[in-house]
Amino acid sequence: MLSFTDGQLYVGQAVNVVTRFGDHRKTYNDIAELYFWNVPRELLDAYEQQAIQILQSEGLLLRNVIYASGRLGASDLDTITSPAEQLAWFASAVSDDLGDETRPDRTQTRIANKGRFDQVATDPRLVPILPAVRRYLARTIPFPRRTEFSRWSISAAPNTNKNSAPRMFTITVHSLETLHVWAPFDEQHRTIFELNVDLATMQRHWPDLGDLAQTFGAAVVQDTIYRVRPGVLRLSVEGPRNFMRLLDVDGVVEAARRLNLDMMRKGPAVQYKSHSFHLSDLLLDPVTDATSGVSDDPLNCGLVADALGDLRLAEQLYRQAADAGNPEAAFRIGDLHTERREDDHAEFWYDCAERGGYHGVRRSPHFGNTYALMEHGGYAAERDDLSAAADYFRHAVYSGSTKAYLELGSVLQELGDDAAAEMAYRHGAQAGHALGWYYLAWLRMHEGDTEQAETLFWRAADAGHFGSLIEIGVMQQERGEHDLAEANFRKAAKARFPNAEVMLGNIAAQRDDRAAAIKHYNRAIKWGNTGGMIGLGLLLESDGDLHGAESCYRQAAEAGDLLGFVNLAMLYALQHDDERAEAYCSEAVEAGYADAFADLGDMLEEEGYPEAAQHYYSLAAA
Repeated sequence: MLSFTDGQLYVGQAVNVVTRFGDHRKTYNDIAELYFWNVPRELLDAYEQQAIQILQSEGLLLRNVIYASGRLGASDLDTITSPAEQLAWFASAVSDDLGDETRPDRTQTRIANKGRFDQVATDPRLVPILPAVRRYLARTIPFPRRTEFSRWSISAAPNTNKNSAPRMFTITVHSLETLHVWAPFDEQHRTIFELNVDLATMQRHWPDLGDLAQTFGAAVVQDTIYRVRPGVLRLSVEGPRNFMRLLDVDGVVEAARRLNLDMMRKGPAVQYKSHSFHLSDLLLDPVTDATSGVSDDPLNCGLVADALGDLRLAEQLYRQAADAGNPEAAFRIGDLHTERREDDHAEFWYDCAERGGYHGVRRSPHFGNTYALMEHGGYAAERDDLSAAADYFRHAVYSGSTKAYLELGSVLQELGDDAAAEMAYRHGAQAGHALGWYYLAWLRMHEGDTEQAETLFWRAADAGHFGSLIEIGVMQQERGEHDLAEANFRKAAKARFPNAEVMLGNIAAQRDDRAAAIKHYNRAIKWGNTGGMIGLGLLLESDGDLHGAESCYRQAAEAGDLLGFVNLAMLYALQHDDERAEAYCSEAVEAGYADAFADLGDMLEEEGYPEAAQHYYSLAAA
C-alpha cells in the first residue's frame, strides 16, 4: 500500500515488490510511504479487494481504478470541470439542456468511424431513439459537450455480440459501458436499452429492488459485476418510450449520475478511438422539439410526446385538449393513469371520454411491459417455477405479445396440460408464428400420430420454420427416402440450422466421405451445436484416435450435451474400464439423463458385446 503526501492511498499487488515500487515511482512523484504484507500468490486478488473495501468503508481516499467505487480524490477531470462544478452538477435539478459549449472534434477519428456510423444512419430505428438518448446524455453525463471524447465516447455499430445480439451503439464512460442498445440477431426491428447505474444509490430509493420491478413493470432489474467498478445495477427496457419513462423513475437519474461521475473521475475515455463524432453530432447539436411541426393541435402533439415516452409533456398537452372539450384527450389521460396503475383516476377520465362520445380500446395495465414479462417468465422457467412462468407469459399475451403464446404453451406442456398447451400453440401459429405449427407437430409426435405430425411440420416449414425440414428428413430416412431427406437437410442447413449440418455430417460419414463429414461437423460446432462434437468424436474413434475422440466427447459433455458422458462411458467400456464407464454414466444420470445406463447397454449390444451390455442393463434396473 502506498501513502501520498496529500493523504490519499493506493492499494495494489505484486509478485516482485521492488520492481513494482520502481514502476510506481515513475508514475507518482508524491509517494510518502510504502507498506506491504506477504500473502499466498493465489490469494492476491482477494486480499487486494478486501483491503480496498475496508479502507473505503473508513472514508479514506484511494487512487485505485480497478475495484474502487465512489468518487475518488484528486482527478485530472478537475482540469476539465472544477470539483465545485461537479458537485453543483450532481446536486442540480434534472434538466434536458445539453448546454452550448464548444465540442471537441478529431478529423481522423471522425473519418475512421464514418463507415460504422453509415450502418447505423440507414437503420430505421435510429431516428425514434435519438430523443431518448439525448435525454440520457443531458440528465446523467456531466457537461456532455465539454467531456465528450475525453471522458465519454459513443461507438456506432460495435462488434460486441455481432453474430447473436448486434448493438446499434454503446456509450462508454472511462472504461465502463453505461448504456447500449441492441436487438436479437433475427429480430432487428427491436431496440433493447441496457442502462448501468450505481447499485447503492438505487437501494437508497428502493431498499427492495423487487419493488422497483413491480412498480415499473417494463424494466428487468439485474445485479452485474464489473472488475473496474463494483456495485453496478443493470436496468433493461425495450423501446425508446420505455427508456424515457425509466429516466423518470425515482432514483434512476441520480444513480446514473453517481456512476458516470465516478467513472469520469477514474480516468479518461478508453474507447476514444471508436468514438463516432457523426453520431454525437445528431445527439449533441441543437435539435428542434420533437412535437414541433406536427400541428398546433395539443392532442396531436400529445400523441407524439406519448409515443416518444415524454409522458409528463403528453399529459400536459392532453389536459389542454381535454379542457378545450376533446373527449379523445380525456381518454388518453385515462390510459396514462392505467399505465401508472391509478385505476380510480383512469376510470374518471374514461367516463369523461364516454360522456363526450369517445369510445376507445383501453390500454392494458401491462402496456409496454412485454419484454420484461417475457424475461421474467424465462427466469421463472429456469428456476422450475412453472406456475409463475405461466403467469408472466399470460400477462405478456395480455400486453399484446403473440409470441408469448409459444412460451406459454411450452410451460403448460411441462405442467402436463397438453390441451391448454395446444390451444396456446395454435393461437401463436394463427398469429403468424411458424414455431407454433412446429410445436403442434411435436404434440402429435408425442401422441404417436406421426402422419398428422408430418403434415404440421410441413405447415411450419411452409410458414418459414426451416428447422422443421430436419424432422421431415428424419421421417423420410426412416421410410428409406434418403435422397429426399438429404435435400431437406441441405435446405435447413442453408437456413443455418446446425442440427442439419450434423445430419449431413452423419450421411457423409456413412459414405466414408471423411472430408465432407468433418466440414459439416465443424460447421455445426461453429454454430454452437455440440452434436457436431459428438460426430467428430465418433469419426476419430472409428479411425482409432481414442485420445482425440475422448477430447471431443469431453468437450461436448462440458458444454451440457449429456450424450457426451455416455460416449465417454462407451469408450471406456470397450477398453474394459468399467469403473470409469460407470462413473460417466452416473454423471449423466445426475445431470438428468435417466436412461444413460440402459442406452450404454444398447450401444454395447449393437457393437456385439452382449455380456457387457447385460452388466449395464442390470445397473439401469437397480
